[in-house]
Amino acid sequence: MILTKFFNQVIKSNWSVDKNLVRHWCTAVIEQSLMHGAGVWGRSLRKTQIDRLHSTQRIFWIKLTRCYRTTSTNVLNALTGIPPLHIAAKALYLKFQIWVMHSTEAQDILNIENLDKFVNIFETPPENKLIELTDTKGEHMYDVFMDGSRINSETGFAVCIFKNSISTEEYLFRLGSCNTVFQAELAAIDFAAGWSLRNNAKINIFTDRQSSIDAIESKKPRSQFVNNIKRNIFNAGQLTA
Repeated sequence: MILTKFFNQVIKSNWSVDKNLVRHWCTAVIEQSLMHGAGVWGRSLRKTQIDRLHSTQRIFWIKLTRCYRTTSTNVLNALTGIPPLHIAAKALYLKFQIWVMHSTEAQDILNIENLDKFVNIFETPPENKLIELTDTKGEHMYDVFMDGSRINSETGFAVCIFKNSISTEEYLFRLGSCNTVFQAELAAIDFAAGWSLRNNAKINIFTDRQSSIDAIESKKPRSQFVNNIKRNIFNAGQLTA
């Protein structure tokens, strides 16, 4: 095997290479190469294929742990703290199935309908693709400040609305445990745009997340969540800045 050949050329018998560097090679290079496409084939592994993965993995783990060749593969996995490759492959397969909305097993732990998913960018109206967030303008009546955070597996965001530097309204929202801070920041912007529409009020939106701005201004976002927010901002028109 080419990977084994080059790996053995680098790792000499005197163990001159730092073990942390060897571990990085094993996890970031070797394992990633062996796991290529595991999202597709990770489920249908037979015993012979699992044994072959164990044999290949064993070569590198002996170099990493510097154990005797008689050490069992299970012990090597325990010493390195790295799971067997067939388990890692199954995990990648399940992760891929959840992402493409094909998993029925995940229904027990996740509400898949509440997760974000890809959309066809060609079905997005042209006017919703080009959203340009303008700079702060003096004629707006309200200033809206927001922030998203995640603490102890709980994600949420807060929105504070000011008029003439005086706080007039405050909102707190909790999202699902599977949501990210990025989604919370976008949800806060979406709420602000909806608030301006409901109250027919011009607002300045203040956010400290450049990633949220980049996502909204992106011309080809494939996220359904982001596209819905872009549509709401477009509907708000000149009310937001």
